Order: sequence, then structure tokens, then C-alpha cells
Amino acid sequence: MGNTNTILIVILVLAVIGGAGAYIYYRNKNMNKLFNDVYNSQMQVPPKKRISFLLLMFHESIASSKKKSKQPANMGKFNNPKYLEVQLLQMSTVLKDRSKVKNKTMKRSLQLLDAYLVWEKKQKTKKAS
Repeated sequence: MGNTNTILIVILVLAVIGGAGAYIYYRNKNMNKLFNDVYNSQMQVPPKKRISFLLLMFHESIASSKKKSKQPANMGKFNNPKYLEVQLLQMSTVLKDRSKVKNKTMKRSLQLLDAYLVWEKKQKTKKAS
């Protein structure tokens, strides 16, 4: 009976480790896919507004994932240049003073932005070498 319990515990531990490994693998795969999509779409943005635009994209991405909807109903508002300009202005003020951010979604967006900038730097060094 002692050997059976030991074998079951070992199998359970291996299953947990395997599940954690699979989770990390798919999370990194999805993160790289997101970063590649963002990298391709940010090429159309003027360099001065690039960081604000990236933060806006990450913020909207997180906000829509929390709503669990396939197609956000308010995507048409981003076709309005005035609305987009106001949003970019708001994002630039957030970037200037990160300490005032209290919203969880915005904090997560800032973390994603930082991770993206590190990822982008790694991609540029890979292409350079």
C-alpha cells in the first residue's frame, strides 16, 4: 500500500508540473502572437504617437477580453479621428505620470507595454545580428 501511494503522489506531481509547463508554453505562444500583431500594426502610426498608441491598443485588448465578447460593440468609435486623438492624449498623460494610475486594467496595460518594449528590443537585436 505504501508503494501505491508513493506512485500516485509522483504521478500527481508530474501531472501538475506538466500542466504548469503547458500553461506557460501556450501563454508565451499567445503573447508572442499578440506582440507580432501589435508590431505589424504600429508601423502605420507616426513615431511621436507610437507609445501612446501601443498603450491604447493594450488597454482596449485587455478591456475587451474582460467583457468576454468576440467583437466589441464600440469598435466604430476608433474610426472617429477626434475620439482617437482624445484617447491618445489621455494615454500620453498616463505615460507621463504612472503613479496616478489606480485602474487595474490600465496597470495591466502598462505592464504589457513594458513587456512589449522589451520584446521589441530583443527582436531588433536578433535582426541586427
